[in-house]
Amino acid sequence: MENCVEKFDEKIKLLKEKMFENEAVFSEFGKNFGRYAAFISVCDVRERAYVFRASAESVQDAWERASSDARNFISSDKIEPVWIKTDVTIKGERARLSDVVTKIGKGYREFFRRGISFSDDMSTSFIEAELNGNYLIDYKEKKLDITEINKYLAGCELKTLTQFPEEVILFDCKSLFCGEKSRVIELYFEGANCGRRIIEKFDKKTALRVISTSSDYLAMQIGLDGKFDYGYYPIFPKKISGYNILRHATSIWSLLCAYRLTGDRFILRQAESAIVYMIQNCVYRYPKSDTHDNTLFLAEKTKGEVKIGGNAVAVIVLTEYMDVVGSKEYEKYASELGNGILELFDERDGSFFHVLKYPSLAPRDKFRTVYYDGECVFALCRLYGLTKKRKYLEAAELAANRFIKKDYTQYADHWVAYSMNELTKYVPEEKYLNFALKNVQVNLDRIYKQPTTYHTFLELLCVSFELYTRIKERKLKCSYLKEFDEKYFVKTIFHRAEYMLNGYGYPEYVMYFAEPHSALGAFFVRHDEFRIRIDDVQHFCGAYYSLYKNYEKLDAVRNEK
Repeated sequence: MENCVEKFDEKIKLLKEKMFENEAVFSEFGKNFGRYAAFISVCDVRERAYVFRASAESVQDAWERASSDARNFISSDKIEPVWIKTDVTIKGERARLSDVVTKIGKGYREFFRRGISFSDDMSTSFIEAELNGNYLIDYKEKKLDITEINKYLAGCELKTLTQFPEEVILFDCKSLFCGEKSRVIELYFEGANCGRRIIEKFDKKTALRVISTSSDYLAMQIGLDGKFDYGYYPIFPKKISGYNILRHATSIWSLLCAYRLTGDRFILRQAESAIVYMIQNCVYRYPKSDTHDNTLFLAEKTKGEVKIGGNAVAVIVLTEYMDVVGSKEYEKYASELGNGILELFDERDGSFFHVLKYPSLAPRDKFRTVYYDGECVFALCRLYGLTKKRKYLEAAELAANRFIKKDYTQYADHWVAYSMNELTKYVPEEKYLNFALKNVQVNLDRIYKQPTTYHTFLELLCVSFELYTRIKERKLKCSYLKEFDEKYFVKTIFHRAEYMLNGYGYPEYVMYFAEPHSALGAFFVRHDEFRIRIDDVQHFCGAYYSLYKNYEKLDAVRNEK
């Protein structure tokens, strides 16, 4: 255990030097409140971080008391200080508790990003990560939960509350993190980035790092039967029940994209196993025969449904796999799944019938979600690229014409962007190019300002940038270019790329989850109790993959004067 104490002493010394290199930054808080609070969070990677807090009239005294308590705990309870995060109050104001609760109720869940002190002497204080990581704020009921707060206080051996005060202190902290390599990292101290390491400039290495770790995470979720461990809520932790075969398929797609970059054979083998599981869930409408074109559907057997989007994403996966490994192993399967899409396609108006019953394959829902339409056009274009059969491309064009007529730009849909990028490789007609750019332009403000990480937005942007550069490089006719804002487009891409890191499993975030190691390097959805589901990770991974592929061209535009 002596080694653990030595590690703590080494790291806390480095953190202290960095924390107090400019002590003047703390003076405002002391003038306003007469006392300071310091927090030392210690995590061994396996269990949720222990947070030690202290308050004092001197910022140095507050630090020393919290540090001493943490050191004593490590010595007696035999916890290895793999990760240490330190927070010291730097900014704050008094607020009526009723106003705080109102603000919580108006915001996104888990999006209250400030510390709260329930006492004037700062002795009963919680940093933002504690409040959200331990569910001390009940976002469903839109209130602070005194029962959970007292339970947490008792666990920290602190005095519990008999009732909430009418007034509290809201505060922000200067925050630092020190991990395995004893390197001190400065963290953002306020706003939506609160608690996350400061990124000076989002670059290609950053993109590759998050692609690598998130694809590793996805690969590790695949069991021996080829099925994913679907997802969980990491702050409890609580598994997500059910399964979705479409999300299974798209998760394979992101693994294959990641394999293109990393060459990790384990990821490829896991993807192959998951493909087999997917195919095992396919069903034929007609008796299987080699004498005619057959029709295949991907079934959601546990829900008694066949979704046309399932056929589409299965085609995308199989064509991606065959391209990655240089094989035609699944060409027949892909074509038969494509026939299933065509069977549910109405060439009179370019629409798709979305859902059938399983196992009867009788009609269920004409429309389920707009996502399926873009997925189908993307898949049909992929099939044309594979087989050169005109029926697939002609259907894709008819459906794309409907996108334009019905103004699908209103949905800010990433699948529409994927489909337009793929279709215009074969049919670079001006109407499709104009529509594809409009799908970006009319949504740029909404995307730039989106408070949540909303992972599919970056996919939409990056795949559209690929199409945009093709227009410019090949000098394709596109009248919409005149009103297209290239600089704002690229600025939005890099803004979202960095902003989405607020959903990445950095250690300074996941150390407050119940089982930190299980979320490290993955992606989570903060506004749904930090949900980590395979499709969440897939969308993030896919977005950064698309950015990585186009990074040099994006960076060139970013650096233009």
